[in-house]
Amino acid sequence: MRKIMYLKKITACALICAMSLGLAGCGSKGTSGKDGAIGGNVEVTGNNKTTVNLPMTTDPDILDPSRADDGQKNQIVLEVQETLIRMQDGKITPAGAETWDVSDDGLIWTFNLRDNQYSDGTAIKAQDYVNCMLRTFDPEVGSHNAGTFYCIEGAEAYNTGTASKEEVGIKALDERTLEIRLNEPLPYFLLMANCANLTPIPESKTTGESNLTYGSNAENMVYSGPFVIDSWTRGSQIVLKKNPNYWDAANVRLDTVNFLLAQEENTRQQMLEQGNIDILTGINAEYYQKVKSKIDAGEISLIENANPGSSYIAFNNQDPNGIFTNAKIRKAFSLAIDREVFVDNVLKKDKPGYGLVPYSINNGETKYREEVTDPLLECKEDPKTLFEEGLKEIGKSGEPITVTFLQSNANNDTKVKAEFFQNQWQSILGVTVKIDTAADNATFNNQVSKGLYQICNTGWGADYNDPMTFMQCYLTGDGNNPALFSNSRYDELINACKSEPDMKIRQEKIAEAEKILIAEEAGIAPLTYSFKRNLVDKSLKGYSFNGSGGPEIELKTAYFE
Repeated sequence: MRKIMYLKKITACALICAMSLGLAGCGSKGTSGKDGAIGGNVEVTGNNKTTVNLPMTTDPDILDPSRADDGQKNQIVLEVQETLIRMQDGKITPAGAETWDVSDDGLIWTFNLRDNQYSDGTAIKAQDYVNCMLRTFDPEVGSHNAGTFYCIEGAEAYNTGTASKEEVGIKALDERTLEIRLNEPLPYFLLMANCANLTPIPESKTTGESNLTYGSNAENMVYSGPFVIDSWTRGSQIVLKKNPNYWDAANVRLDTVNFLLAQEENTRQQMLEQGNIDILTGINAEYYQKVKSKIDAGEISLIENANPGSSYIAFNNQDPNGIFTNAKIRKAFSLAIDREVFVDNVLKKDKPGYGLVPYSINNGETKYREEVTDPLLECKEDPKTLFEEGLKEIGKSGEPITVTFLQSNANNDTKVKAEFFQNQWQSILGVTVKIDTAADNATFNNQVSKGLYQICNTGWGADYNDPMTFMQCYLTGDGNNPALFSNSRYDELINACKSEPDMKIRQEKIAEAEKILIAEEAGIAPLTYSFKRNLVDKSLKGYSFNGSGGPEIELKTAYFE
């Protein structure tokens, strides 16, 4: 899962999808503090022939692969750790695993690991992959992505405290052979092997108190991927260096990757113009017009892609105040939002969304969103009438209603969005909307996951190319279910889809479940589908923007021409 800009995504396994670098398959967008680039003390170093500079939209609190739960964390973790497979130009390629096999019944996956070393020169073993996955399910670690892998035998029982870790179906058969046993065959399981949760972590690094602190600083980590974390200055920058012990180091041509903290969009634009960053993702329509002449002149490269991420309003379906426990009230708040105005006048990017599953996500060989109408488009009720009916049902008819919107950070861009929603709901529904601000990204995530909010703006980026990377989040009790949504028919449909071999039947079941979540129960209110215009230094080559799975920007084979 990777939370997008707010709660993984994004993602849960890797886009996450995500979503922008802050969107979540396997996330959350929320930080505090001032930008650490323009006007700060960040030093941009290195020969620009071997150094690439990128902005960080959020300030990671931890870089533990088992807890990589938003797009920004995944971008970094998946460049410094090696998953079992990597996606290259949308295709599965061997990575930590050299080859793999699956049993005839689809339940047992065997991964044959390649000869690879950590950055400190020690050998990577199959047990290290086992350790990372078991930590994902360890209740003490508290990974939000655990539910994504409940498909593994015994995983849910261990995560919920009813079984031991020895009963989880992930084993090291020998030093180079990893076996994963599933509860049921999943046609998309190999795509999930691209997630941060399936990277190696030596047990020696996570014993005792280190089990909870691993990933909180660069010094105590080891790295299995193309790069290593050379330095980590909180509130400022993270510097990656090439990993000389990486199995494919000969094809890694960058020496340095600088991630520079810049939380405001205007700041990131200034950094690009001043030559301080080489890639700027998700530019809005106004900035596109400003730089269009440079794009047309070939001075900078424009890369456009339908990034498989979606943003939405999450309602606390278990609201202690009893307001958002009512489906009609949730639906009224959803229908009161003018998504076209939100996209055109506030975001000035992306596409209006009226469903959960975004464009570019496949169900088998077909694009799901091209086959299935967005469920909210079929809802024609009057939001004010729905709201009044809902108030009557909860015994608050005629009473003044005040609700609280939790925004993820104090950034100006976030404030503008929150004030838009506030205005929409106050003017159309006649409620009073208070705005609270989370202290930082970790605080926002914790508040939302514990249900300590009424309404918030969050999102998700695909972890793999299948609707399940989005739909699984809203199963009852899933760790990436920000709305605390629960519906038995939804659960029945989505659980059936996990192993349904007939893609037509599967699509029908997913569509029914999406209609329950969005239109009938209004557990969340969809806002946008991510569609990105990205600006890239014209001399940078060999990179790729991942549609679903892996880091949003794959830099392993990037180089300057």
